[in-house]
Amino acid sequence: NGYITRLRQNQRYSDLVSVVQFGSAAMVTVEKKSISNVPSALGFGGGNTSFLPAAARACALAMSTPSTHTPSIVFMSDGEAGDANEAATRFSQLSNSFQGHIANANELDLNVIAFGSGASHEQLKKIASSSRNGKFQMSADTAELSNIFVQIADKGQVVNLLEA
Repeated sequence: NGYITRLRQNQRYSDLVSVVQFGSAAMVTVEKKSISNVPSALGFGGGNTSFLPAAARACALAMSTPSTHTPSIVFMSDGEAGDANEAATRFSQLSNSFQGHIANANELDLNVIAFGSGASHEQLKKIASSSRNGKFQMSADTAELSNIFVQIADKGQVVNLLEA
């Protein structure tokens, strides 16, 4: 919520936001909506975490980003998954495809957040390292998580894909 609020405060109304929520499956719940049309809250259901379906959906959204925007992905999890290596490979392939093909992007801007004590830092660090612009951050609580999202919003990114 602090993320969207910050984007609105910065008058970045042309930014587009997509949200891919995941547990054992991935579902696009918000697709390329302007900041003014993004819901302020989303439902959450967890368990049986699988990273690859979410990574595949996020990559597809990033590749379909309008040429007027630069994609950026925020990948967040409070768990671990058996397919973390495959998800990292998918993000690496996306990052490599950016070179010379996506406006203003030479590498994928990938922000990876471990939320809570159950998150696998090792797996999420591997995903973050799949792009030279990958960054891994940890959050123990919702206040800290909100601050991380505000920092990401302040970086001046144009298209943001959130995964929770």
